[in-house]
Amino acid sequence: MRCEFCGHINEPGVRFCARCGAQITPSAETQAGRTSPQQPPPETQAWQPPPQSPPEVPKTGQYAQQQPPATAGNDPPQSYKINGGKGILQSLPIKKILMIAIPVIVVIIAAIILVPMLSSSGSSLIKNSITFFTDKGVVVVSGDNNPKFTLDGEIYEFKKSMDGSKAVVMMEYKSNTGGELWFVTTSSCYRIADEVLEFELSDSGNGVAYLTDYDSRNDVATLYLFETSSKKVTKVTEDSYYDGYIGMMGVCISPNGKSVSYISDYDERDDEFTGYIQIDGKAPEKLGRNTFAIAISDGGRHLYYAKMSDNGYTASFHVRSGRNDVRLISDASVGQTVIFNKDYSEALFTVEDRTYIYRTGNSERERVPGQPVTRLILPRGTQTGSTSGYANITVYGIRGFDSFVALTGDGLVHINGRLESNRISSSSDYGRYAAISEDGKTLLFINNNGHLSAIDPTKPGAERREVARNVSSYVAASDLKTIYFINDDDELFCVKGNGIPTKISDDASHLALAYNSNRVFFLVDYRNSRGGELYYSNNGSKRAGIPGADETMSLWVTPANVFYINRDDEVFRSNGNENFALFAQDVSRY
Repeated sequence: MRCEFCGHINEPGVRFCARCGAQITPSAETQAGRTSPQQPPPETQAWQPPPQSPPEVPKTGQYAQQQPPATAGNDPPQSYKINGGKGILQSLPIKKILMIAIPVIVVIIAAIILVPMLSSSGSSLIKNSITFFTDKGVVVVSGDNNPKFTLDGEIYEFKKSMDGSKAVVMMEYKSNTGGELWFVTTSSCYRIADEVLEFELSDSGNGVAYLTDYDSRNDVATLYLFETSSKKVTKVTEDSYYDGYIGMMGVCISPNGKSVSYISDYDERDDEFTGYIQIDGKAPEKLGRNTFAIAISDGGRHLYYAKMSDNGYTASFHVRSGRNDVRLISDASVGQTVIFNKDYSEALFTVEDRTYIYRTGNSERERVPGQPVTRLILPRGTQTGSTSGYANITVYGIRGFDSFVALTGDGLVHINGRLESNRISSSSDYGRYAAISEDGKTLLFINNNGHLSAIDPTKPGAERREVARNVSSYVAASDLKTIYFINDDDELFCVKGNGIPTKISDDASHLALAYNSNRVFFLVDYRNSRGGELYYSNNGSKRAGIPGADETMSLWVTPANVFYINRDDEVFRSNGNENFALFAQDVSRY
């Protein structure tokens, strides 16, 4: 089976490419004697089809979990592990949880992150970007439009801040000693520590929690906090629970990086431990027996925590906000999915066949009407972060869930602040590729007949406006007033507002829309074996070619840049316009 991203021929029936790790789908196979244009399934697309780039993968090594490209256009996870996970777990309760959690969380993360997650509540958008490449044992870093710089060695794992301006990278990792931990901005890097076992980056990128000095006999390590602005390192405890097989259980960090939680006092004989939380550098506070934090807001105003059951496989899920302490889920399974708003004051979660919302300060959770929420619909480039542990957590840079569009078992629905549901499209009518404008007043989607339609999701009974028919993929500006789409005949069109579509090109694929303009980039006459010719159209104008880009294998956008890579593994970069310059040679993108 041919990989649609890198062209590698894989063994029949495989799910992921042996060369680049991308998901293998039937759409990558040849049809009628020619390879099909690169139109991936919804599970691998960006906020709008088709994806802006191939998965960020190394030339060698394996995923610990499959994830999409870490670029702003994909509503990315902010962490990415290159190499494998931990080893075989033992059967103590805290270890039993993780023994189940690891495979479950991988599946749930794939379900949540590989699908477009797009809404209408006010959002913070990603404005910066850090992109990593490898080049013969050296990591090449692109930060916005700044000159490139390098790190020596191989990447094991990296995590990015939600605004895209900061990252932390684990280099030269070894299972018995850990690795080098580096703090990276869009223009520089700083070595934090050596022999680091695990780490967590705060949502803001202003703080890093990391473990080192592992005592395998007692299953403890030293927990530190690193302030990225002052470069100050603070020792939190020498007795943070850590197991070389399990990892960083119970450690989470607040968005501003000033508060942290951990597990300590582990008693292997009685299968007990104690959770702690340290707020803004004050003395640690005990959370209780077999209790540990899931998420902490700035200043500890909102603390989400879990109490493990005696069987070690489930836990009750709670939130402490001021004087209120509310049990949200009585019997949460491993891998429970929770979605938070930016300051963790609201949580959205599903229990069995019902979705609930919790707004801190309330005495109980509230039910979201209708079928369970499958995913949210958020504006392009909404800030996103994710962590995994007992719970699989996604944080969005939005004010709250007072007004949002979601895909449910009933189809596309809008939920207002009074938790009233307005069905936009039934499950039998909704096809794929929903996108919403920043103001939440326009929703685009393709129905099962291939019709691209626009509607105001906030108005019950609003009529759809048909934009085009026989649409296979599209990209649109943030306000959704300029739309580029490809039809079933591989013809590229542009439509503005309520106007008539204007044809731009035949044999088009691989749409990539710049963030700072209505300039779209695309490939013409693409073949997996040799790539395609790179063209662009500015605001729907006649297409124009990029000189020398006639064997382009893939292209993608970030908030600051447009990249493409050719058959010779050369990467070219522009600042969002048509003027590309060679950025690096013989590289693989992470």
